[in-house]
Amino acid sequence: MDQGIRVVIADDHPFTRYGLRVLLESDPGITVVAEACDGRTAVSRVLEFQPDVVVMDVRMPGGDGLWATQEIQRARPGTKVLVHSEHEADPTVMAAMRAGASGFLLKAGDVTQITRAVRDVAAGAWIFHLSDTARMRPWFDQLRTARRDGAFPQLTTREREILNIIAIPKQTTRTAAAHLGISHKRVENALTDIKTKLGATDRAELIALARAAGLGTPP
Repeated sequence: MDQGIRVVIADDHPFTRYGLRVLLESDPGITVVAEACDGRTAVSRVLEFQPDVVVMDVRMPGGDGLWATQEIQRARPGTKVLVHSEHEADPTVMAAMRAGASGFLLKAGDVTQITRAVRDVAAGAWIFHLSDTARMRPWFDQLRTARRDGAFPQLTTREREILNIIAIPKQTTRTAAAHLGISHKRVENALTDIKTKLGATDRAELIALARAAGLGTPP
C-alpha cells in the first residue's frame, strides 16, 4: 500500500516525538515509519526504512543532528533532512545546513507548519522559517551556491556536466550530447554510471536528486 511521504522523527524527548507523530499523521499523505531518540539510531532507522524525510533535532546524545545529517546525506542522499531546533542561532543548526539539511523549523514556531514543511522538502524545496529572514537570506544564498558546487563529489567533472544539463527542464540526452560535443551513446552510458553512483532507480529520481542539489542551471 502506498504510504505517501515516509518520515522518520529523530528527537531525544519522547513527548516531542509523540506530538510530531500526531501532527504529521493528521495529514493522510504522510506516514511516520520510525522514531529515533539519538543520532546513531536516526541513521540506523534511515538505512532500515529508507524514508523520504527525517525531522531532525540537533541536540541529541549518541551522535547529534549534525553528525546524523552528514551520515544520512553520505549514505542515502535521496532522504531529505528537516532540522527542528529550539534556537535558530545555534551554530549546530548552521553546520547542519552546510552538511546537507534541506530545511529548518523553530520548535517554538507555528506547529501547523510542520506538515507543509515536510511536504515541501520532500518535493525538493528548501524551507527556512526564521525570525529574521531578510538578515539571513544572503547567508543562505551563499550556502545554496556552495552546496550546488560541491554536490555529488563522487561524480567526475564530465558526469556533473551531463547531470546538470539533463536536470534542465526539456533537455534530453541528445541535446546534452550536442552541447558537450560527445556522442549520444556516451551520454547514455554516463547516465547509467551516474545512477549507480547516486543510488537512483530511474531517470526521474536522478533528475529529482540533481535539482534538489541545485543542479539544472543553464551552462
